[in-house]
Amino acid sequence: MLGTLRNRKGFTLVELAIVLVIIGIILGAVLKGQELINNAKAKRIINDTKGLMALAYTFYDRYGRFPGDCDNSGNVDYTTLTTISTTFSATAAPAFCYVPPGTIGAQNAPNPQWNEMLQAQIVSGDPRSNATSVFSGGGARYLASTTINAVPYTIIVNTRVPCYAAKAMDQAIDGNLDAGLGAIREISGGVVRTATDAWSSCATAGTGEQTLVNVAYFIDKRPGQ
Repeated sequence: MLGTLRNRKGFTLVELAIVLVIIGIILGAVLKGQELINNAKAKRIINDTKGLMALAYTFYDRYGRFPGDCDNSGNVDYTTLTTISTTFSATAAPAFCYVPPGTIGAQNAPNPQWNEMLQAQIVSGDPRSNATSVFSGGGARYLASTTINAVPYTIIVNTRVPCYAAKAMDQAIDGNLDAGLGAIREISGGVVRTATDAWSSCATAGTGEQTLVNVAYFIDKRPGQ
């Protein structure tokens, strides 16, 4: 029995150190890979948002108004900034500002803007490729308007954006992380913020960078200009 116990060998300190180093390298690679993925997604939403702005101005140059401005009022005035469906129609419309069946009023759904751009051959195929977010969770991208101090502004709304990507948008476009000034702003409670503080919805301890927020991008003019 004593001989059997003597023949049993455990790990040496060197072997344990090597195992720990390997585990550390693997964990580091996983974390770095996730960081690269997050950075790529953040860059993608910035590029996609600027791409929608380019599409909107292409339509504007051709027709003298933004797509989705069905009453030609100068505003793509949806009734909400936060609960637009991600089920965008991919059916070619018989006329500009065609409202899909079941929609109450041209200004209550995002479909008209995508149908208009589809019919104008500014986009092709399924408009959802332009309208849905790169992030999981049902996020969407669309033109809308907001009113601040009785002045209407045209904006691009991105819904359900992780905080790290919202901050990346703010830093890339405005050069700072102020959620209530500049072209990039947080939408809180269906209202675009105008305060000069940071991204308050992103302050949750431990999970703040993954918290989902709604983001407005002022594309024609911004408050204070």
